[in-house]
Amino acid sequence: MVESQQSMNTPRILLADDHPQILSNLCRLVDGVGEVVGAVSDGRTAVTESLRLRPDVVVLDLVMPGVEGLEAARLIRRDLPECKAIICSMYAHSELIVETFSAGAVGLVRKQSAHADLAPAIRAALNGDTFVSPSLKQDAAPLRKNGGGG
Repeated sequence: MVESQQSMNTPRILLADDHPQILSNLCRLVDGVGEVVGAVSDGRTAVTESLRLRPDVVVLDLVMPGVEGLEAARLIRRDLPECKAIICSMYAHSELIVETFSAGAVGLVRKQSAHADLAPAIRAALNGDTFVSPSLKQDAAPLRKNGGGG
């Protein structure tokens, strides 16, 4: 009985990135944090698979074919509000931080530091918190002073 309760509490994670090697790396990075229920290569499929699989967390590449990560986050959160979205990006600037939270995502992880930041971002999302890669904190500081940035 304890095992079934534990498996029921295992976070379900959907990953989306259009680069197969990065997608494979993301799968390894979330091992032990939750169960990867899907790994897809474009934003449109991320949206449809989110509705089908109902993950607790979806990790979305910012730039993907079809539907990009921010739009996918908006669509997923609209139809599945309990799902937490985290954006992964090679890019880092203060406007992206604002756009990420405006799209309804709860985290922004820099791909360059995903090895250190993705698991904590997922844990934060599951705890109802937001997460920004520490390497982006400097970009986020002016947003906090102005009351923005989520």
